[in-house]
Amino acid sequence: MDRKVKGYTAVEIVITIAILSILASFAFLWLRNLVLNQRLKATTDELISVLNTARMYSMTGRNVRSDVQGSRPWGVAFISNKTYILFEDANFNCMLDDGEDARQFQAEAGVIINENCEGIIVFDKKGYPRSKTCGLGMCSITLTNQVGSRRTINISRYGRINYETQ
Repeated sequence: MDRKVKGYTAVEIVITIAILSILASFAFLWLRNLVLNQRLKATTDELISVLNTARMYSMTGRNVRSDVQGSRPWGVAFISNKTYILFEDANFNCMLDDGEDARQFQAEAGVIINENCEGIIVFDKKGYPRSKTCGLGMCSITLTNQVGSRRTINISRYGRINYETQ
């Protein structure tokens, strides 16, 4: 009897499913890393933009309240490892006081901010960074994600802001 049965055996189907599941797991990990690195990049870009905004507002004399004359320093306060605030230092004490916050920002999901700026950085009218004791405030801010990628934002003693990828 000559039987020619066309089709796939159970072993062939199982092997095909196993190969596809292995490829899918690699694709999932690659996509997850891509998303986490994009979140790290977005948070880094936003934080650099906020720091540059604070520096520019300090140098140009921008005030939130129109009834106040003269320039005031602006700064960024790090509330937690995910939250930071852009603020106008109304009383020139290099600290974030009640009523001074201008805008609050959140880091992207999965990104942690570690800073060595004593929790705050304020720019004076020349654009130089100041610490919370109003001393020279050069510092670095490290952002990390869940897969271990990191970016470091450096603020020089002259107020120049740049970043490096590690």
